[in-house]
Amino acid sequence: MVLNMKKVIALISVLLVTLTASGQSSMLRYAEQQKEQTNYKVAAEVYEKAYNRRPTYTSAKNAAYCYSKNNEYNLSIEWWKKAFVFTDEYTDEDITGFLSAAQALGKRDQMVDYLTKNGISQKGYGQEAPRPTTAHGSEDRVQYLEAINSTAADFILAKDTYGNRYFVSDRGELLDNVRVKKLRFDVKSRVYDRDIYEWTGREYLKIYRQDKDGNIGAINMAGSGFMHMSDPSIVNIEGVDYMFFSVTRDLKEKRKSRDFVIHPELYYGPIDEKGKLLFVQPYPRNLPLSYGLITPYADAETSRLYYASNMEGGYGGYDLYYVNYYKEGDRLIFSAPSNLGEKINTTSHERDPFAYKGDFYFASEGHSNFGGTDIFKANLLSGGVFGQAVNLGEKVNSVSDDFAYRQFGDEEIYISSNRKGEEGLDDIYRLLPGRRRLLVKVMDCNGNVLENVQVALHQIDGDSVEWEKKEEGEFLADLSAEQRYKVEIDLEDYFPVVDKSISSVGLDSGTIKRAYYLAKVPTADIAITDIIYYDLDKSLIRRTEHEILDDVAEVMEMYPQLTLEVTSHTDSRASHGYNQRLSKRRAKAVEDYLKGKGVPLERINARWFGEEHLVVDCPDGKDCSEDQHQLNRRSELVLRVSVEDWVDNEKTYKDYCSLTSSLDELLSKAEADKLKFRGREVRLKGEQLMTLERLKLFLEKNKEVALLFVGSFDQELFEDRVSMALVYLTAKGISPQRVSRKWFEDEDEIEAAKYRSRMASFDNGLKEVIIEIE
Repeated sequence: MVLNMKKVIALISVLLVTLTASGQSSMLRYAEQQKEQTNYKVAAEVYEKAYNRRPTYTSAKNAAYCYSKNNEYNLSIEWWKKAFVFTDEYTDEDITGFLSAAQALGKRDQMVDYLTKNGISQKGYGQEAPRPTTAHGSEDRVQYLEAINSTAADFILAKDTYGNRYFVSDRGELLDNVRVKKLRFDVKSRVYDRDIYEWTGREYLKIYRQDKDGNIGAINMAGSGFMHMSDPSIVNIEGVDYMFFSVTRDLKEKRKSRDFVIHPELYYGPIDEKGKLLFVQPYPRNLPLSYGLITPYADAETSRLYYASNMEGGYGGYDLYYVNYYKEGDRLIFSAPSNLGEKINTTSHERDPFAYKGDFYFASEGHSNFGGTDIFKANLLSGGVFGQAVNLGEKVNSVSDDFAYRQFGDEEIYISSNRKGEEGLDDIYRLLPGRRRLLVKVMDCNGNVLENVQVALHQIDGDSVEWEKKEEGEFLADLSAEQRYKVEIDLEDYFPVVDKSISSVGLDSGTIKRAYYLAKVPTADIAITDIIYYDLDKSLIRRTEHEILDDVAEVMEMYPQLTLEVTSHTDSRASHGYNQRLSKRRAKAVEDYLKGKGVPLERINARWFGEEHLVVDCPDGKDCSEDQHQLNRRSELVLRVSVEDWVDNEKTYKDYCSLTSSLDELLSKAEADKLKFRGREVRLKGEQLMTLERLKLFLEKNKEVALLFVGSFDQELFEDRVSMALVYLTAKGISPQRVSRKWFEDEDEIEAAKYRSRMASFDNGLKEVIIEIE
């Protein structure tokens, strides 16, 4: 009896397991069917029940997927976590889905930490997904469109030539408490209810018209067999408005089997001012039992019809295609479809094509985005080629679905999105025009704000622009789209500014910032000087002198008013005629070098004097040292700055503050800002003599400038070296009254003195150069 009871219990156990497994399989089949029909809410709940009966990876993963498709991201995250428990089964795609849900909630970084702490890693995708490349923009520009939106789903706005607006909605009596979530890429069904659409619990999608007075009514297509009507696009063809739209038809009467999928199709027809479709015709490539066609857009400029389709041969999901069209009688003739290619299409879904003034807009799930579906832009190049797809940015796109970009002039732009509220319903938003602004700040060379500055802003060859704000050296103005501007700045005793580089061309939104540093006009002309030296009997420029000429070329490029005087010389060895020819070759070597750096020869005034102007008296027959002969083998370089010419002729903005510092830089690079000695030497040798010759030339050409020798080493030695330098310069014709000295206890004090001198030169013109004795 006991044995018999054990057999009964065993039999019952087997039956229970069998029934449970059978019920589980049946439940999963039903859930999969609902998922295929995009009834994600129902599918998620069934997968959840199946998991609660018997936890499996498949149930958890699919519940997570369906909740995400329904925009219930918190639930999606929880179910992805349950799927990750099955460590041998989850995939990189699962982690991608998990992070996408997290990003939609703004919790991406937090969930990356969760993955790391729990040892959940991706093998291919990587937890640091690429961030979207975004178009330039800076302010929140999305405005809810109160005049059209309802408590139902409203999306995709179109306009006819009469000013009427058309959009899609499932507004009507809410017959169920099922919430609308994800936007639809594909409307398909196995079983229809004539009154409601099961996925939303509302009426089927219809196209509505809002007239110029704001009255809204549905386009009546009774008797057409259309269940859904969606995606309106209106184009004027030979003076007649045509509407393209997508539909899902009731085909169940044409099929004996109830197990089939119906995909959306494209239809078109002429529409009158009152929004009545006079007749409709199917797009000839409709195959509703094989693939879908959605979101048509007809571009009158190119006579192209764009649409999205999941037909075979694409990159995956819904791809964007185009066909050419032309009118023949009452019908339109279409070419074969062409895929827009891999720059636009991805392995996921793309939809909502739109073209405006050379730019192509579309929505995509596959390109790097901020969550859900984002709007992208690509340049439409010649030959139908597309540039890189660029995300419109987080001020346009959101972590939810953003799609259906439509533009009707520069100031009228719309998008659709399900970003608002808890219901996840699609709404239409006005995209406010991007605000383009110019912020100007005017300072002196020391960075101090200048007062009483006159700043004017004009469109190039156009009207003047008023400044919105003028205070404390700052000027702010609004710029129009696709315009070029010039800024003119005037202040007495300062170099004027004319900047023609301001442009809003290609700028969607944002602020152009400009900082202008005004330099005082010098009270006297300035000469920037230097000397290069040559080897005996050579005209080849030494490598050690290249940097000097490179700097001269750079300054001449920055300031096209500058002209260069070159005077070349030789020592007295060799004949007078030979030295004339040698000095000419040396002058030409300088010309050739600078020409190679881009300096036009007409800006160089080269002369040569052979041995006529010796800086050291070493005529033929006199015994001189090699250092003395070396000083005579030279080319003197003089860049003259004519204040009058600069003020009168300068037409573009230059940083005049750097002009004054150019002298310091040239002296420093030529090591002419320091007079260097070795050990406790006092006697002047070749290196010191070259530095003093450079200083002498500079002081000769700038007679208003004084020279200050500074040092911070042994004071007695400093005084002896200054005395030697002063004797040399005085012998060369430099007045002792122009030369002074100052000894500092600390080297930092020398740097401070140099800085003060530079700042003073900005304010009052170049009055002094400081030479440090080391």
